[in-house]
Amino acid sequence: MSLPTATLAAGVSDNGAQCADDMFTIRRCAACDKLFGPLIAACSACASDDLEWVPSSGAGSIVSSRRVHRAGDPHGFSTPLIIAIVELDEGPWVYTCLEGEVPLIGIGPVRVRFQPSPRRDGFPVFEVADRGNRMFR
Repeated sequence: MSLPTATLAAGVSDNGAQCADDMFTIRRCAACDKLFGPLIAACSACASDDLEWVPSSGAGSIVSSRRVHRAGDPHGFSTPLIIAIVELDEGPWVYTCLEGEVPLIGIGPVRVRFQPSPRRDGFPVFEVADRGNRMFR
């Protein structure tokens, strides 16, 4: 017997993860309490599709990141963008964009930091912070 896999929500973006109070939220299975990133539509543990939004601390660590260049300037200049996977302290992984310099070793604490107006891709933006940053005291 194989376990069900997490199902991605069709037409759902991570912008559902931002509440009115700029609180970052993730999905929780109402049947078994397993936590997931915002894009999941069904539980991989029990196959329930009864998922609810719950608050997240918004803190986590970088699992993987990559600097990419995308066209966006009408004059033909490319804009650098750091895309990443962040493992939240609660456990789920989130696809995101990073602001700030990523440590060379690729591991560092991050904190959710929403833009005043969401980006077109709808993904939350995390800000790279060091341990001395007041956000982690």
